[in-house]
Amino acid sequence: MKKKNSALKVIAMFIMVLLSTSIYGQFSQLGPFMAGSADDAEKIFGAYISPYANGIGAGLSSGWYNTAKPHSTLGFDLTLTLNVAIIPTADKTFNPQSLGLGGNDIVSRVDFSGTSSPTAAGKKSAGPEAVYYTEVNGTEYELARFNLPKGSGFGYTLNPMIQAGLGIYKETEIMVRYSPELSLGDGGKVGLWGVGLKHGLKQWIPFLKRIPIFEMSIMGGYTKLYSTSDINFQPSFYEGNSNIYVVPTVNPDFYSDQEMNLDISNLTANLLISVDLPVICFYGGLGISSTNTNLQLNGNFPFPVLDPLEQYGTPMYVDDSPNSTIKNPIDITIKNSDGSVTKPRYNVGFRLKMAVITIHFDYTYANYSIATAGLGVSLR
Repeated sequence: MKKKNSALKVIAMFIMVLLSTSIYGQFSQLGPFMAGSADDAEKIFGAYISPYANGIGAGLSSGWYNTAKPHSTLGFDLTLTLNVAIIPTADKTFNPQSLGLGGNDIVSRVDFSGTSSPTAAGKKSAGPEAVYYTEVNGTEYELARFNLPKGSGFGYTLNPMIQAGLGIYKETEIMVRYSPELSLGDGGKVGLWGVGLKHGLKQWIPFLKRIPIFEMSIMGGYTKLYSTSDINFQPSFYEGNSNIYVVPTVNPDFYSDQEMNLDISNLTANLLISVDLPVICFYGGLGISSTNTNLQLNGNFPFPVLDPLEQYGTPMYVDDSPNSTIKNPIDITIKNSDGSVTKPRYNVGFRLKMAVITIHFDYTYANYSIATAGLGVSLR
C-alpha cells in the first residue's frame, strides 16, 4: 500500500507541474479586469482565457484508445497518457477594441493604446494600456488605468491522466479516466474524471469477420476537468486615482474569499479502425468533439460607486459596504473554438506491444490539433 501511495504522489506531482505550467500561473494577473464593470470583465476574461479553455477541451477528447479492438471479457489495461493540444497562432492574441467595452451604467468608454493583446497562450509581453472612464453629472472622469496582462509564452495545453479499460461482454469495453485532485497554491485545486464506452462492430458485419487482423469499433467518452484558483483584487488597486477615495477597510478579510472556478467538459464520439499485428498496431479514428467551458468568479469584489455629495472630495469612492461590492460577479460560458459548430476530427497513430507493456503515439488533426503519447499495461 505504501509503494502504491508513493507512486500516486509521483504521478500527481507530474500532473501538477504540467497543469500549473500551462495555465494556472496566469490567473494571478486577472484581478485588474474587475476594475470597470462585471459586464466588461466577462468579455475580457472570455477573450483572454478561451484559447486555454479550448486547448484543454481538445486535449480531453484524446487518449481514449490505442486500438479499435475492445478487450475480451475481463481483459483490461491501465495507461498513463499525455495529450498536448497545439493552440493556433491566430488564438494567441485578441483585439480588445472589438469587445465592445463601456457604454454601461458604470463605464462610459474604454480607450486602448493598441489593437492587439496577448491571450493567456500569447507572448510574455504586456498588453496595451486600458483606460476606463466614467461620467458623473456630465463630466467624464478616469475610473481605472492598467495594462492588459501578458501571456504565458506557452502555446500548448497539457492533459496528463490515468486511464483504465475493462472488457465486459460481447466486445464491449468500459473505460474510466482520472487525475487525483491536486492543490495549486493557497486554496487552489484541480482534478479530472471521465467515462467512456467502446463496442466492436466487426462481429456484426459478416465479411469483416474473415479478416483476422482488421478491427472496427465505435466509442464515446465524456471527460470533465474542474479547477479552483485564487484571485486577489483589493480596494488598494484604486489608490493613487485622484477621482476615487479608498475608504479604510473595516474587515481585512472581507475580500479574502475571491476565487475563480473553471469547469471544462468534453464529449466525443468516434468510428475506429485498426490493423493489429503481433508487435505493432496501426489505428485511426474519425469523429466529432464538443467542449463546454464555464467560468465563475466567486467572492466579494470592490467596485467604485458615485458619491453625489462628494463627502470625500472625490466623485467616486470604494469601500467594503454592500453598495460598493459585487458578490459572485461573473458566470459565463466560453464557446468552443468552432462556436456552435461541431467539426470532425481525424486521428492516426501506432502502438507497440511487448508482452503486456504498451507504448503508443498518435496525432489528431483538428482546429486545435493534439499529439498524444501513452505508456501502459494491457492484458487480453
